[in-house]
Amino acid sequence: MLSVLDVAKHVFWNDTSFNRKLLPSEAALEKCSYTIADLATMTGKERISVFKQCGIDPSLFPLFLRSLQHITAHHGTGKIDDNYMIHRHLSAHQWSPFFANTPLLGYACVNSLPYCEQLPPAVLQPNDDSAELERYVTSHSRYNGLLNQGATCYLNSLLQALFHIKAFRAIIYHMPTKDEAEQHAGLDSPVPRSIPYAMQRLFCHLQMSTRAVGTRELTESFGWGASDSFIQHDVHELTRVLLDNLEEKLNAQQGETENPNPKENAIHRLFTGCLESYIKVEEANYYGAREEPFYDLQLVVKNKKNIYSSFDAFFQVEVLDGKNKYCLESNGKKSYHRAEKGVRFKTIPPILLLHLARFDYDIHHGETKVLTRWDYYNTLDLSRYMPMSPPTETHYTLCSVLVHSGSNTGFGHYFCFLLCSGAWYKFNDEAVTPARLKEVFGDNFGGFKLNYWGSEIPNTANAYMLVYIRTSEMSSILCPIASDDVPEHVVQQLQRELIEKRRLVKEQAEDYLYGRVHFIVPSDIADQNEYLTSCRPAAQKFPSQKTLRVPLEAEALPAFQEFVTKQLGFDPEQQLLWFASPRTGGSEFRLSKQVKASMKVRQILQNEKECCVLVTTPSTAAVMELDQGSTHREYGVFHHKLYDQLQLKIFFLGCTVLHRDPNGNTKKALESMESHVRALIADLPDLTKQHHGHHLKNLPEGKQALSTKRSVTSLETNKSHQDLVFRDEAEAASVKRGMPQEALEVVRETAAREFLPCDELHSGDILIWKLSTPNENPANIFYPDIQSFQHFLLHRIPLELKLNRYPDYPLLLATELAEDMTYEQLQRYTARLIGDIENYDRIRFTRHNPETELPYFMKGKKQDRGTLAKLLMPASSRASTRSKYLYYEYCKYTVTEIENAHSLEFKLYADNVKVVSTHWILLPLDLPITADLLFPACVREIQKDYEAGLCAGVAALLKEDPESTANSSTIAFVKRIMEMDCEKAHEWLRLVDVWRGRVYNILDKNHALVFEHHTFEESAEYRIEHLPLPIPGAPLSDQGVFQIHHFTTVRQRNDAIETHSEPFSMYVHFHETSNQLLRRVAAKLEMIYAAVQDWKVCLVKESRVEVIPPDDLMGIHIMNFCPAECYRPNQIEPSKAAFIGLEHASLSKRTGKREDKVLILN
Repeated sequence: MLSVLDVAKHVFWNDTSFNRKLLPSEAALEKCSYTIADLATMTGKERISVFKQCGIDPSLFPLFLRSLQHITAHHGTGKIDDNYMIHRHLSAHQWSPFFANTPLLGYACVNSLPYCEQLPPAVLQPNDDSAELERYVTSHSRYNGLLNQGATCYLNSLLQALFHIKAFRAIIYHMPTKDEAEQHAGLDSPVPRSIPYAMQRLFCHLQMSTRAVGTRELTESFGWGASDSFIQHDVHELTRVLLDNLEEKLNAQQGETENPNPKENAIHRLFTGCLESYIKVEEANYYGAREEPFYDLQLVVKNKKNIYSSFDAFFQVEVLDGKNKYCLESNGKKSYHRAEKGVRFKTIPPILLLHLARFDYDIHHGETKVLTRWDYYNTLDLSRYMPMSPPTETHYTLCSVLVHSGSNTGFGHYFCFLLCSGAWYKFNDEAVTPARLKEVFGDNFGGFKLNYWGSEIPNTANAYMLVYIRTSEMSSILCPIASDDVPEHVVQQLQRELIEKRRLVKEQAEDYLYGRVHFIVPSDIADQNEYLTSCRPAAQKFPSQKTLRVPLEAEALPAFQEFVTKQLGFDPEQQLLWFASPRTGGSEFRLSKQVKASMKVRQILQNEKECCVLVTTPSTAAVMELDQGSTHREYGVFHHKLYDQLQLKIFFLGCTVLHRDPNGNTKKALESMESHVRALIADLPDLTKQHHGHHLKNLPEGKQALSTKRSVTSLETNKSHQDLVFRDEAEAASVKRGMPQEALEVVRETAAREFLPCDELHSGDILIWKLSTPNENPANIFYPDIQSFQHFLLHRIPLELKLNRYPDYPLLLATELAEDMTYEQLQRYTARLIGDIENYDRIRFTRHNPETELPYFMKGKKQDRGTLAKLLMPASSRASTRSKYLYYEYCKYTVTEIENAHSLEFKLYADNVKVVSTHWILLPLDLPITADLLFPACVREIQKDYEAGLCAGVAALLKEDPESTANSSTIAFVKRIMEMDCEKAHEWLRLVDVWRGRVYNILDKNHALVFEHHTFEESAEYRIEHLPLPIPGAPLSDQGVFQIHHFTTVRQRNDAIETHSEPFSMYVHFHETSNQLLRRVAAKLEMIYAAVQDWKVCLVKESRVEVIPPDDLMGIHIMNFCPAECYRPNQIEPSKAAFIGLEHASLSKRTGKREDKVLILN
């Protein structure tokens, strides 16, 4: 299969236009075994993660994704011969958005015709936007293309189709966005956040620009991030979501009027039609109908020849007869009749969107593309489906063809053909070229064609969506857009942006005569420590309001003071301005030198193009007068930091300006500054209690109570919960520390990261203060001084610490900690955060599993995972990079107790195979694990927890109405447990070891557990339940206990059997049919028989599956399928045990990933 290495070897290694250093070594790429098939099933974030694991530079991510798609279209998913030479026109230029305007995929199969170069002459122009390099090309047409952000070809095709429907463009232009445009009128304003305004800007660019346009503003208005650009959504689904979103916004605008009418919505009028679903019973003279509005119609392509045969199938009448007769009820009496069921047009919209079902699900191969030939036509006559309507309403003309190229459902490429001013054009991302009729029609019908060697190959470029416009209304729908229809405020804003870009280009040309000075205040240094040791932080961005562009030969002080007075509002007489310069005798930079009169700007910049200037006034930095009698006094600035040993942080406090003799008394200067430093510490926010009780905080509403159904987190609940977290953080930040009473120690930081006593002071010195902690346990202080803290700073790694609580796993803290911090230090650190330092040993950590994006099932033990680095090592052998996630839990027992005992966490299950409660016990290591010792201890623990009210769900159940039958069996089971004699518990209960929906081991009075490590396995899910009861009235010789598992068959895998849901055990009568067994299963699970009647009862052993017909006896099949001992529990190889299987889809399984859905979040 094609891999990431194949692409690198055959494209990027042979392309001199790309820096070879952006790629890792071939040996490193060989370790990445991901194939094109793997990438096809991944989300955008997962694909980016793969590229990061490979060590590929982020600038090449879009190119890698597009080249993988391209090479797959040419060579399939097979490996490319190592001797194969990529043609120079199939180099990285072809899919680079920076260099080429050639199509993304080109043709879907190898073209055997002689190569003919048709590239237009390129014109490279200077870049107007420093953030992104764009390619300007001479277009073959007067229409503009759209830049591909990574995998947004589907979006580009849809936008082009909608843009060239002039009536739709007019609707977008007339949506009121003037107020929002005024909010974003500033040149430094953020990107537009409303979809209408972003579409207006995009459409104006397409209408007035002469080059390809980007869609980043629009996708950001959708609420999409960078990774969403790598997700290829379905263009049909996007069409529905986008039109629905715009219609809702138009309805909201109409809602501000007195009499809103949804049918007057402009989007509704253009795109919405109405179908009538009906049932007709002639013998009873009955006709029932229901209207169903639609945006588009989905036509079946499989086994159909053309568009008319698909319409015939869509409107085909279904006859309800025989056992499927239609039921009518009149006066309480039911009668059954032969009926006709169908659908017909009630109204057809002016713009008819037809989605072609080109993808079909095959049980053996999953989702596959239908590549058979299917014809569509330039005109469409629907009069046969609306015989009573005039021809003017039923005659349509084709205006757009959206094409999907590729045979893979996860990958491929979208482009479109549009009818513009009577001629067809091909819109392929950035490239717009005239198209022939053969390209519009015949090339996209599908089917097969002969290659050079006479073999049939599929034509994988097929029409996927068709846009027809009513012929009688084409002149009005496609009428030219008048200049009055273009929103003036958008045009003016775009012109202002263009003028600003031209100004920046001009400034860039004159930059050698000017410098830029960025003004900061002491509070800015808290966010960027580099201000203190450099002219300008390398990665820092500055707002234009605080940036002065000034000639290099200008006098600095008056120009700076005038700008600061105007922009920051400080009185010139109170301003003291400071800039960074190297100290005498070395290259150590410090923000230390005062801007004085007669200094030139060139002196301030010191051969740099930019620098920062610190503005201090008495309101932002205390000014102290010392050495009053000296005639050599000078102003000096000193920067203060606080080292907090308990929070493992260094806080920037502020600055102090001293007017003193440089050779004056240092001790006196420090004493003067100490009072100011104490005041600065008192004003720091007290964040020590911000996370107190994090492990005790209630789940979002609706999750803390026990439920027989798995809870689902709604977007609204998550949002409200997140708002609550932000509010807690804001409240914590408003609480100040207060004046410290402890002693203060201070050292001076040097450029070499040395910390010296303050025997002498110089302007620009960084003074680090530390409060003494006489009452703190020394074990809670990991780095007692700033010198030892340097080891922590040099060995920091990112960490996100989360509470191990399903399903939300709330974040405690995102920070950086030293990789060699011990397990106990992490416990103490976490315990301080949650406010329970005394019980630090109750905190236990769990690693992160990168494959499931969930906590690993094995806990991290102290002796095995003794440091943070070991706790962050990947739990999966497939992952090579260290994780940044770690989960903690606050245990009932200390970790020391847990690791030195038999630790059993179990769930109590009722007879209906539903969880009642969760419990935890410890047993001495020297005791054997037997039924007569284990179950009395478990029942005592359950009864104690119930009596103490620790199981809120059980308490709620017991308070229910006794006459209610909703949870009657569960309540009865709980009462039996409460009344059970602990010493006899082993006669009634059993312990079951479950893993991924399958029973592995059983402990009861007749079976002993099979242990691998002589204690309970952390990877297992243990449950305690009642022993299965025999079928009453049937001899024990005619029945037996069998494990019953739910499963599905995944045919693409070697291990085709996938168990799921909750397994259970029950007695099976050898003389009952599989249908009778299924009814008893439904009764046990408290489900209606109708919900399970489609389940297949099977016998399963490894990959062997035998379906038992509904009327066959169970015993015959059980005896013939495999030996009786294969059904017994506690086998040496549990995965090879036989069981009775119920084949059906998982009841709780998600239908798709969130990222697979098109979500517009605005």
